[in-house]
Amino acid sequence: QGEIVGIYGKSGVGKSTLAKVLCGVQKADGGAVYLEDKLLCSAKTPYDRKLGVQIQMVYQQPYATLDPRQTLYDGFLELIHYHHFAKSKAEALRLTHDLLEEVGLERDILFHLPHQISGGEAQRIAIARCLLFQPKLLILDEATSMLDVMTQANVLALVRRVMKKRGGSVMLISHDEGLVPYFCNSVYHFENFQLKEHENP
Repeated sequence: QGEIVGIYGKSGVGKSTLAKVLCGVQKADGGAVYLEDKLLCSAKTPYDRKLGVQIQMVYQQPYATLDPRQTLYDGFLELIHYHHFAKSKAEALRLTHDLLEEVGLERDILFHLPHQISGGEAQRIAIARCLLFQPKLLILDEATSMLDVMTQANVLALVRRVMKKRGGSVMLISHDEGLVPYFCNSVYHFENFQLKEHENP
């Protein structure tokens, strides 16, 4: 709890596969995954969807998770309504405004379509949507690799601040060997398809 864990390694070695297993997108070939001592999934046990909502992932391409024909506000409303996060439209609007404030965005961005916002803003929207689920673990799968250095630093600082305040953990998956040790408390290295704890020199 409260840890920022980094996982790095070359492309194709299994980093994103690990993230997909944790989110229930891909079945594990072996072993088991536990979330706070509760079995989330294993090679023999189906993924526990109810428990798994506490793990959320921010992807490399934030625009891919947004409907290009839908305003950002309608996207939030759809999510909130589907998962019963609010009892009324007014409550849903308040919740959305609170999330925007938490990720440092102005309210008027809600009236924009996805193609009308920047990459950094799109990632903040993606993070806000994940926060709806009150995640215990937020996974960033190469989530800042498409951003410039300054925007990348701002987004990572935001994630660290928000998840620390909420008492959750962060898993940063990246091929950037310099970024991961700088941002994370503990680091693991994927090498020859094996996950090993990385020791900083």
